[in-house]
Amino acid sequence: MIFLHFLSVLFGAAIILAVLGSALKTVVLPQEGFPRLSQAVFALVHRVLVRRWDARARPSSRRSLYAPVALVSLPLVWMILMAIGFSFVFLGIRSHGWQRALEDSMSSLTTLGFSEPSGAARIVIAFVEATIGLGLVALLISYLPTIYSAYNGREKGINLLSPLAGTPPNVSDLLRTLHRTGGLDNQDFWRRQTDWMVEAEQTHTAFPILASFPEARRGLSWVASLGAVLDAAALVVSASEATIGPVLADREKGPLMVLVYGIPAVDRIARAAAVPLPAPANLPDIAAHAGQPAPAISISRQEFLDVLAAVGPAIGYEDGREDEAWRRFAWLRATYDQPLRALAGLTHAAPAPWSTDRPARVGRPRFLRRRPLPVDWSIATATLRGG
Repeated sequence: MIFLHFLSVLFGAAIILAVLGSALKTVVLPQEGFPRLSQAVFALVHRVLVRRWDARARPSSRRSLYAPVALVSLPLVWMILMAIGFSFVFLGIRSHGWQRALEDSMSSLTTLGFSEPSGAARIVIAFVEATIGLGLVALLISYLPTIYSAYNGREKGINLLSPLAGTPPNVSDLLRTLHRTGGLDNQDFWRRQTDWMVEAEQTHTAFPILASFPEARRGLSWVASLGAVLDAAALVVSASEATIGPVLADREKGPLMVLVYGIPAVDRIARAAAVPLPAPANLPDIAAHAGQPAPAISISRQEFLDVLAAVGPAIGYEDGREDEAWRRFAWLRATYDQPLRALAGLTHAAPAPWSTDRPARVGRPRFLRRRPLPVDWSIATATLRGG
């Protein structure tokens, strides 16, 4: 009998420690990826609200509720599991049955005081549980504003880019608008985009659930906005006659800075969401391969040439260098092509040219296992216009 009481206390303590670990890793010391308990809650909510991928289906109202509902459900799950864990502890120290143990636990956790524990040991445990309950509430109060602040920063970047890139974001519109407004040579524009990408990387790797938060405006997508900026930067650099590196002219320095920070940013965001990806490449490696045959990417050569013909005068491109420009662009795009397509599929983003109109099919979140998500990288032929 004593052994069973000991097991009850041990089991309850394990539940309590698991909840505390999940809360601390989620709120206080967020790391790349989901803690296991948070991962299980998000996976459960996802299966309730989100249907399996259907190429003909667009984001539904239930899908847009996934991230907010999962986020609000997480503290509720913490509180329920904490009450259950302390119930086992109360039961193990010879409380008056399971019902009384649950009453003592819930009364202590909520600090309502409707059940008064007797005995020094039970009073101490009730005090500890009440303190933890107040701490969880404090974590929730600080957690939600943090998430909102990160979400608001992401939306601000989308809204600032929208008048330049259009709705949905289009790399051709972005480059032509920058050329007309003199922003193509403006380092401040590229620096703002770099800062936005770095901030998105920090928040979306620390809180991966942010990736699934819906945009405030229909037709816009943070993934498409990020892709439009990266593609615009890659186009400017690929159209340049200079070698990729520090010898680029002033017009190419801003886009190069976007690529230097943006490529690892989109890669890390996708990895934080458990998307399997090959090892990322850096710009010196890309420069070394620029003269080799173009790698396979989701954008066809004809698509690239059509856009290059449309924006060539704006970015200073001279005819006769199509092969070289295509190879350079393909090697640049290859570094972020898969992460971008995976995020487009993960977020069920509204379609935008070159980014979210060719999403990868990303599987459902896993409950507890740390294995990467299943991803189908194939693209429907109808998706590739001009392929």
